[in-house]
Amino acid sequence: MNIHIPFINNEAYTFTDEKIIIPNRGEAVTMSAADKWQVLHDWQQFLLNGCKKLFFTPTLHRYLVTYCDFNGYNREQFWLTHCAGSAGRLKALMAQFGGDRRSAEHGNYQWLNGPTADLKEAMCREASLLYPPLIQVLEDLEIKHREMITAWHDFALNANITDAALPPHYQISENTRHLLAYAAQIALKHQRPLTGLQLMFPLEYQALLKPVPVAAGEMINGG
Repeated sequence: MNIHIPFINNEAYTFTDEKIIIPNRGEAVTMSAADKWQVLHDWQQFLLNGCKKLFFTPTLHRYLVTYCDFNGYNREQFWLTHCAGSAGRLKALMAQFGGDRRSAEHGNYQWLNGPTADLKEAMCREASLLYPPLIQVLEDLEIKHREMITAWHDFALNANITDAALPPHYQISENTRHLLAYAAQIALKHQRPLTGLQLMFPLEYQALLKPVPVAAGEMINGG
């Protein structure tokens, strides 16, 4: 099935229905091409909006824990672990799809094999374009965090403060996600390296995508 929609890479992906053979009953579809389209759309929205909780849909969560080698977190646990914890966790999630494709939780590449390989490849292609600028933002924030820890340590030592430790690793906040969303918008429009961190928030959001059709399967089949 060819899907012509404005994805990040502006590609037309080809998806097929996933089927299994049930003894004495024949074939059964475990994931339709239309379902794959929906997952890919949700994934794109999630990336473009800085991995905000609002865009982490039940459909996307279910796919990630079922097919992409993530532990069986519920949706809240998954988001808190990978998108609201340390920057290292979020970088590993992004690298699994946009970087070296190594499993964020198990360190191997076995997740790329097996069912829904076509969708996994599409998700990786979509993430690959945004991966460099988003990782740059996170690494810049980690550098600034380490500089702040050093400065605070020196101040605390001189002021004889002993009970004011800072988190050793940069923690993802809602402001971080605002910044990632802005970086994604800039990267998508200009496709060039970012020159530095933006300082003014909140930023006015500009929709880049057409609305999701209510009956996605009908639109695809009709096209």
